Amino acid sequence: MTSNTPLNETQLKILRDKALNGEKLPEILRFIAIDQGIEDQLSLMEICRDAFGCSLGNITALGAWWHDGNCELDDDALNDYIGYVLKDFIKESTK
Repeated sequence: MTSNTPLNETQLKILRDKALNGEKLPEILRFIAIDQGIEDQLSLMEICRDAFGCSLGNITALGAWWHDGNCELDDDALNDYIGYVLKDFIKESTK
């Protein structure tokens, strides 16, 4: 798969490790946005797609969340809507 993700494979592995170590999606997204300086919503979605093997359609709710809490979805709501993406990734990774 060709990717336009602004992170390299080593950086994507860090995100995968965070998920496998129990970090929730909002925590991982904050790391990307704040620590890595990537704040474009589409880029965040592409990064999640590439890191966790989901489709962009699975994570469209990211468009209603922001790391400063100033959007429609807060952390809990985001986890409720698309937390299954990480659960599915963890389940596949630990087979």
